Amino acid sequence: MQVTTTRFGTVEVPDDGLVTFADGLPGFGGPRTMALFGAGDIAGASAADGHQNLFWLQDVGDPDLAFLTIVPWSAYPDYDIEIDPDEIDHADADDVCVLNVVTVRREHGGMQMTANLLAPIVIDTARRTGRQLILDDPALPIQAPLAESSNATGDEITC
Repeated sequence: MQVTTTRFGTVEVPDDGLVTFADGLPGFGGPRTMALFGAGDIAGASAADGHQNLFWLQDVGDPDLAFLTIVPWSAYPDYDIEIDPDEIDHADADDVCVLNVVTVRREHGGMQMTANLLAPIVIDTARRTGRQLILDDPALPIQAPLAESSNATGDEITC
C-alpha cells in the first residue's frame, strides 16, 4: 500500500506493516490505520538488540498526522507499568510493543524533547492492532525529559 505523508513523501508500506487503532487515539477519534517507520536512535539511549528506539507512527488517512514515539526502556530503564490484559485484548506478552509519544519543543536556541510516560501506545504485533492507554499512576510524568537531539533515518521498520 502506498502512504502519502507530508514528512516522508509517498512511502510503500506492506499490509503487515500497518497497525489498526479501532478506538482511535485520545484527541483523534474514530478508527485509525497507522504505519510505523524507524526514526533512528536518541542520543544517550540504548537500542535494544540493535533495534532502533525512535519511531514515527504515521496515520495512513491523514498525511499531516504523525507522532514521534520511543521505546521507553531505551531512555527510562526503570519504567515499570502494569497493563490490564483486558485493555489489550489479552495479547501474548511476546507480541506486545510499548511506545511513548515524544514531544519536541524548540526553546532557547535548542531543542527539548519529552516523553509521555502516562499514556503508552501498546501494539499487538501479531494482530497488528494498537491502543493508547491512559494509566492511573500519578507518579508517571506526561513530560519526562529526553536527550537534546536525535539522528533520524526514515528507514521503515516495525516494532
